[in-house]
This record gives sequence, C-alpha cells and structure tokens, in this order.
Amino acid sequence: MASDIDIRMALRAYQKIVELGEKRGNKYFYKGINAYSDLDGYNVDLTDDKVTLSINFHSKYNLEYKSVLDKDEFMEKLAKIDKIKLK
Repeated sequence: MASDIDIRMALRAYQKIVELGEKRGNKYFYKGINAYSDLDGYNVDLTDDKVTLSINFHSKYNLEYKSVLDKDEFMEKLAKIDKIKLK
C-alpha cells in the first residue's frame, strides 16, 4: 500500500465518473477510467487498462500496478477528473 494516494480525491473522482460517465453494465466509464461499486457502496474500484485502485471501508485501499509510470499516469487521470467542475 503506497502512502502517497489521496483517497478523498480518488473518491471525488469516482463520484464524477458515475455522474458524467457512460454506464456499461455495472460499471461507469469516463476519460479512460472504469468505476465500480458494490451494492452497499463500501467497496469502490477504479481501473484503467494498467492500474487498479480498490478502496474499501474506512479508506483502506489496495493499488495494483506494474510500473511507477503506469501508477503516476493513472493518478494524473484521477486528479484531472477530480478538478472537473460540476454544474
């Protein structure tokens, strides 16, 4: 578990993906990121084709990636989504 992950920012990005994204089955897709939540909302997954961020109850999380570059690009995507202003 990396210590440089801003879980609040990731959860805000998740909410924007749900609000602005295209629903595909039980997931939402927006700007290269897939977002999924279980039925009770306690577990959230954010993924692209190289990285998976799973956020669980009490802000515990697991980040899976093969290279630091992949992780950094993924986190940049989330940060850009987070900065989008909703009406």
